[in-house]
Amino acid sequence: MKPIKPAARLTVAGALALVLLCGPALPASARTREQRLLREPAVIAGEPIVDVTQRLQLATADSEYPVTPGDIYRITYLRAGELVTSDVTVENDYTVSLNVFGEVDAAGLTFAELRPRVEQIIENAIPRSLPSLSLVSVGVFQVRLTGALAQSRSVTAWGLSRLSDVLRGQLAPYSSIRSVAVIARTGEREVYDLFRALDLGDESQDPYVRPGDTVELARTRRLVYVGGEVNQRGRIELAADDTISDITRYVRGTTAKGDLRRVRVTRDEEDTTRTYFLDLSDRESDFTLKDGDVISVPSRITQRPVVYLEGQITVPEAQQVDEEERVADPALVETPGYGRAVVPIGIGETLYGVLDRLYTGISSRADLTRAQLIREGQPVELAVSFEELIYAYRPQHDVELQPFDRIVLPRDPSTPPDGEPSVLITGGVSAPGQYPVLAGMDAFAHIRQAGGFDRELNTNEQFRVYDSQGNRKADEAPIEAGDHIEVLRNNFVYNFNRHFPIIATGVGFLATIVATLAIFGL
Repeated sequence: MKPIKPAARLTVAGALALVLLCGPALPASARTREQRLLREPAVIAGEPIVDVTQRLQLATADSEYPVTPGDIYRITYLRAGELVTSDVTVENDYTVSLNVFGEVDAAGLTFAELRPRVEQIIENAIPRSLPSLSLVSVGVFQVRLTGALAQSRSVTAWGLSRLSDVLRGQLAPYSSIRSVAVIARTGEREVYDLFRALDLGDESQDPYVRPGDTVELARTRRLVYVGGEVNQRGRIELAADDTISDITRYVRGTTAKGDLRRVRVTRDEEDTTRTYFLDLSDRESDFTLKDGDVISVPSRITQRPVVYLEGQITVPEAQQVDEEERVADPALVETPGYGRAVVPIGIGETLYGVLDRLYTGISSRADLTRAQLIREGQPVELAVSFEELIYAYRPQHDVELQPFDRIVLPRDPSTPPDGEPSVLITGGVSAPGQYPVLAGMDAFAHIRQAGGFDRELNTNEQFRVYDSQGNRKADEAPIEAGDHIEVLRNNFVYNFNRHFPIIATGVGFLATIVATLAIFGL
């Protein structure tokens, strides 16, 4: 076995440290969406200012811009009637050499404070010389980042860089922003709560960094996720003295529908998950939040009417849409065969309203002329077909929906199965034709693809199933490619109306013959 090189040892050690810091990891599929968000680093909004011209303009306009090593100033003055110009640089010890006018100690000064001092020195040496000091270029320096990071590193800063600027894009999921230490070149150490600056606007907790500073990050202690009916969802790091009553302030309060009396807290405990329900309207709650808790503020609106859109549709990809964040028009994904979607509605919603809202989810294979609205197991009689309702809408043709209505869009039987394994469905169904095979499903599931049983043709949902060779199969057997489902046309009224004219005609013809024979005495 080859010995590990020093660089490789460092990499292995870094990887082990990262594993220890992150703790035991769950498989990605076992984590909820909230748990995945808790494992993401804190986000510091904004963009760093890197353009040299923009930095110079800001430094000139901002009275708080500090004298920074590397700054270049331009001195102009009149001597014997001639204009004299010279450039000077701020040294590492903050001294500024003014050439024949000596040196100035600029430590702790802003540029706005240094300028009148320099101009006064020159004016004292050469009266009426009209001296001027201007900023030509701003200095840059590096700040060291250490602590709870994947790797320590140095980042570039300038005179107006704040603590948040040097940490933007540098944080690890376990990097705390509630306890950030800034160690000055002199060894002086100050600890800041950057969360208070970013979320609560406390600028004192987001200081300017200075040359020689080292930023030391602590590890997070309590991370929670807050969702539901709040104004600002997301990951929140709690300080040691934060209580659950502070949560509503951090999320900018609840929405008008938020119900603080039934707040749900989900917590992983050992090898199980436990749920707690809290009344946060009681400001004296002593419930203690723990690292990894998921908090959800429910809606006061407990009744959520829904209808079902099914058949030839595209359906929501539930794996990627959080239930609390599901909107009325969710992200859709094409799935072949028979689909079904739950559609939340409001009281007074109409059939056209749902079809128009989910129009992009209707498959091109759907037969809108045979579509049905099913209520309590029975079709609702409509003034016009779905096709006319959608494309030639008139308010008088619309229908108000009721909770649990089913909007069924059967497949157009003339649509080819696109090479999919198919089954032939004939007889007493709403839309006979060729339909895709639903693997492992029985005949009933396939009959739904054809719009379901036609009650005018079929009684008691009777049917027969034949395989591709014409052999009879058990009714409950899974459907396979090439099978034929024959739904019986066994409705007595249908068969009576179909055959009675023929029988009546035959009986009438026989009666005519008998009468004719009787007349002639035969």
